[in-house]
Amino acid sequence: MVDLDVLVIGGGAQGLWLLNDLTKRQYRAVLLERHELGGGQTCHSHGLIHRGHYYDDVDMMIILNAAAQFWEAFVDANGLSKLNASRALAGFGSGTAVKGHTYMWDTAGLKFDPCVEAPPILRGGKAKHLFETDEFSLDTSEVITGLSHDVDHAMYKLDDQDDSLAFFRKGTSIVRVDALLSGTRVDFQPKVVVFTAGVGNYGLLARLDADTNLVPAGTPVQAQRKNHMLIVRGSHLPMMTAVFPIRGGLHGVFLCPRTDSTTGKNVWLASDHNSTPYPMNINGESSSDPIPSPDWVQRMLISLGATAPELLTDGTVENLEMAVYTGLTSERNFGVGQHMTDLYIDPLGFENLLAIWPTKLTMTPFASNVALRFIRPKVPEPSGAWPTVGREITTPAPQKASEMWSRPKVEGSYEHKTEMLPYREFLEQWHVGERGGPA
Repeated sequence: MVDLDVLVIGGGAQGLWLLNDLTKRQYRAVLLERHELGGGQTCHSHGLIHRGHYYDDVDMMIILNAAAQFWEAFVDANGLSKLNASRALAGFGSGTAVKGHTYMWDTAGLKFDPCVEAPPILRGGKAKHLFETDEFSLDTSEVITGLSHDVDHAMYKLDDQDDSLAFFRKGTSIVRVDALLSGTRVDFQPKVVVFTAGVGNYGLLARLDADTNLVPAGTPVQAQRKNHMLIVRGSHLPMMTAVFPIRGGLHGVFLCPRTDSTTGKNVWLASDHNSTPYPMNINGESSSDPIPSPDWVQRMLISLGATAPELLTDGTVENLEMAVYTGLTSERNFGVGQHMTDLYIDPLGFENLLAIWPTKLTMTPFASNVALRFIRPKVPEPSGAWPTVGREITTPAPQKASEMWSRPKVEGSYEHKTEMLPYREFLEQWHVGERGGPA
């Protein structure tokens, strides 16, 4: 039997950030992960640390900008590299009322400066008003490495089978959690349980019969949305982070850079603002298709051509390769046809449970801080000493995941990634013409 202050279930960026915050404050905490650390929503992400330049909401700008300060400290403390070689860019089309945006940026305390000279790859594009910002991109696999190296003693890998976790309730409190570790049941008795499993929160809540707390009745507490990413690889791509809001003829594009260690070429992860519902059951099964549609591919190529026309000229496409992938985001479902854009933290009527849905990677430190404020009155005196059991737990710590874009071809129940193809072969595969025109 292991007495704990806090049991965290889910080893993505959110669970690991919370585990770090807990251990620094001398809480007796353990994290359980069934698969790879960061293997879900974290490594599906483009790794953009927002400050809010893309949005029209001053309150969100303020929150994102404040959260980004935690990330700045994390980057410095762990020696991580910001992937954009220069300041990030935010660009608007010619018909945009730019003063309205810069007024909001000023109000929210965001830093920005006019971009005097556009990068060559953007010249001739529809982004006529460019600003330099302090947003940046991170390799999320490096984020996971930085978050895990000081807490590896507090992480255990669950056996990959349906009965690897069992919850025992007394009223609205969780009094015991049995975990299957290397074929042996380990009995944890936590004062607080926190679900940070992303898409996996749905199955965890179902095991607790959390359906008694649905809002409105009959609506699952969690919704999933599928998000697609276009992977662009080429030797001429600059290491540039850029956001292009839906203004003045632009359709909303995020560009985040990477370097492919196998080829030495640079990579862009390009996405738009769109995501679509992806209904699935508690076992992760769905009747929906995770594969992007040709229409989405076409829209992305049109948007890329509008913002970075030099990317798709005849002289450059011969050295260009592309692929696409799909990953899910999960969020609290309110059954009103809308979806969240920041985060949600919910005890769902339980005395000692929190479920966290951090829709944006940037919000992870804030969600951890809110969780600590919930935990502190329930565990006013952290136990301090590391938990001991009557026998040694020999289960290894979970392995760290690589980013989705760098993985081989994937065909899963909700993950999908195509192989990298030369540009024109990619167009043929998706039945799309040059620059997203008709095939």
